[in-house]
Amino acid sequence: MCDADDLEVGYLVDGARKYKGQRRFWRERFVICGDCYRAGFTPEGGQWPPGRQRDRIYWQDIVGRGEQMPPTPCANCGFQVIRSADPLLKRVTCSAACLTSLTRIRNGNQGSGQPCETCGDQITTGRADSRYCGSACRQKAYRQRKVNAKP
Repeated sequence: MCDADDLEVGYLVDGARKYKGQRRFWRERFVICGDCYRAGFTPEGGQWPPGRQRDRIYWQDIVGRGEQMPPTPCANCGFQVIRSADPLLKRVTCSAACLTSLTRIRNGNQGSGQPCETCGDQITTGRADSRYCGSACRQKAYRQRKVNAKP
């Protein structure tokens, strides 16, 4: 939020982000520093004080329900985040990228093991439901579908 690069502990908050050129906000979870969190947090209310909104970003509250927990490490990268003690939040990740990486690590990052639909090579990396061995084969298949679809 405030370009603090040397964060040791961050607050994991629910919020929204407005991407450049877009008109609406997209829900997202992100990490903010303690100063930004304290400047914009009012526990009683749910109002938006002036410090809670920044350029194209706003946040509502800390992630989860219940009492605030002490810093907990991210399950993927180990970054310390503060969140609420919600029994439904089983794994703590500091970002969507860490969640994706954690899922791929859990699945072995071995790909589907099936042959690529374009070149026939075995798919050895990526998601478990991968259809192509890489972006070049995926693009080649898309172009072929596009040519075949024209009347």
